[in-house]
Amino acid sequence: MSRSTYFCVDAHTCGNPVRVVVGGGPVLPATAPMAEKRQIFIKQHDEVRRSLMFEPRGHDVMSGTILYPPSTSDFDIGVLFIEVSGCLPMCGHGTIGTVTVAIEEGLVTPKVPGTLVIEAPAGRISVDYVLSGGKVDHVRLFNVASYLHASDVQIDVPGLGEIRLDISYGGNFYAIIEPQPNWPGLDGMKASEILQLSPIVRALAQGAVAPVHAEDPRISGVTHVMWCDAPKHRQAHAR
Repeated sequence: MSRSTYFCVDAHTCGNPVRVVVGGGPVLPATAPMAEKRQIFIKQHDEVRRSLMFEPRGHDVMSGTILYPPSTSDFDIGVLFIEVSGCLPMCGHGTIGTVTVAIEEGLVTPKVPGTLVIEAPAGRISVDYVLSGGKVDHVRLFNVASYLHASDVQIDVPGLGEIRLDISYGGNFYAIIEPQPNWPGLDGMKASEILQLSPIVRALAQGAVAPVHAEDPRISGVTHVMWCDAPKHRQAHAR
């Protein structure tokens, strides 16, 4: 059995874990764009993801990133997103946590102070950050272009019945469910029920639509499920 050593910084974004691999990641072609690096990683190095994300070093909601030099001078840093479910084109909370770690630990020097430009497999991600006392106080993320891929998709969910959802893209493909006759909203569901039903909904949505990105066929498949409801806090836009 081969042995490998990875140098990591564990962080979190509002409780969501982010394991940032700052050294020891697999060597990938330096001039290849991150989208191509992702394909190479998936085909040749997926054992790295499994060893860092799965138990005993990870858990069922573990997430992380591997840092790389960017393929061109248009970016400050390259980021590969890994988690239990696979190697993703983009991850919002992973980006926030990674930027925080990279800036606070001095792992990257942005060309423009206060803005880190990331080369992600999904494309260009620009992140504004504010430093306070050597710590990142907050960040603002400008994601890749999003779009509605399919609307009013009908699936039959065991235990719920007919459910209608939309499938949208924003770095990954999301199945989005809003209150409707067979699902009155979040207040009627336990967290355990969401965890149980989400993989089922994801598989059914994928079977119904099987989305492929309009401009990059390497990005495909429903990877996330969002259960949405009206906000309870007056300053919030959604829940």
